[in-house]
Amino acid sequence: MRSFISRMWTDIFLGVLFVVSGFVKAVDPVGLSYKIEEYLGMFQLSGWSGLSMLLSVLLCAAELTLGLLLLLRLWRRITAVAVTLFILVFTILTYSIYTDPYGGINECGCFGEAVHLSNGATFAKNLILLVVAGFHLWNVFRQAGNHFNYRQPGLAAGVLVLAFFVPLYAYFYLPPFDFLPYNVGSEIEVENAIHLYDTGFNEVSDQVFSGGKPTYMIGIKEKITPEVGDKLAVLYEAYRDGTVNLFGVASGSGMTIPGYADIPVYFMDGVALKSILRTSAGVVAFVNDRIVGKWNLLYTPYHFDGRYGDELTWERVKRGVFFVVLVVMVVLLFYGREKIEE
Repeated sequence: MRSFISRMWTDIFLGVLFVVSGFVKAVDPVGLSYKIEEYLGMFQLSGWSGLSMLLSVLLCAAELTLGLLLLLRLWRRITAVAVTLFILVFTILTYSIYTDPYGGINECGCFGEAVHLSNGATFAKNLILLVVAGFHLWNVFRQAGNHFNYRQPGLAAGVLVLAFFVPLYAYFYLPPFDFLPYNVGSEIEVENAIHLYDTGFNEVSDQVFSGGKPTYMIGIKEKITPEVGDKLAVLYEAYRDGTVNLFGVASGSGMTIPGYADIPVYFMDGVALKSILRTSAGVVAFVNDRIVGKWNLLYTPYHFDGRYGDELTWERVKRGVFFVVLVVMVVLLFYGREKIEE
């Protein structure tokens, strides 16, 4: 048992850490892209900000892949080198942030919105991880190398599918697990109040959310095309019939909803809008001061033709299905790993 622990503890420790760190970022790749834009700005590379979303997905997938490879003990030498280099790069990066005299980045975003660490704590954490990764590298190279098995490429392909599935799903269909105070199911209270303003900069939040009807907010961060606007047709009819409240919000002027000129558009702080809706165009549903649903208008097939205000149950079912799919995929990976050892 002692020999097993001495040989395996670094694989398990680093593997679990990479999977957790990668997962909490992968369920919110848009949020990570905002953090990457901050990093690029710090190093005077703002011209690369157009690649922030791509870099976000790749970073999430890389962490999940390395973590799963560690836990599955696949291609151990290559994985050990990659993990050590990965941690080394981020140790240097977090040192730069920690010693930045201007303090441009408040925290690294290593665990997304789930856990916030100070820059000093993050740098100290990475130093400890670098030592563990170095010991892991030495331990792997002094052990006998694994023999090639024809199932290894297939298993590695499964790891990649899982690693890219999570961030891409969250990008197209919004985060299935949201660590911000505006997640589906949360109540709108004083600490996460939503403030809306008209063109005269008068707050209209109380008037907009009054009436006791289901309320649907269309978030607009960039121009909506007529094709995307067509997905609002049924919801718009419910608004015209008086079944629901409907309005748009934007963080800047000039944002409109093509074909729906009579839908009022209010203004909201840009940071708050990014926190509420992780997409450039989407809808948020409210019932009795509670968020009951969120949808990405750009990609979702949802057409708002269900029972208005009753979406929360379906959203929870969808979250449960997502979790079950992940569990099944992980179980299949470890089952494949056992077959390799036979």
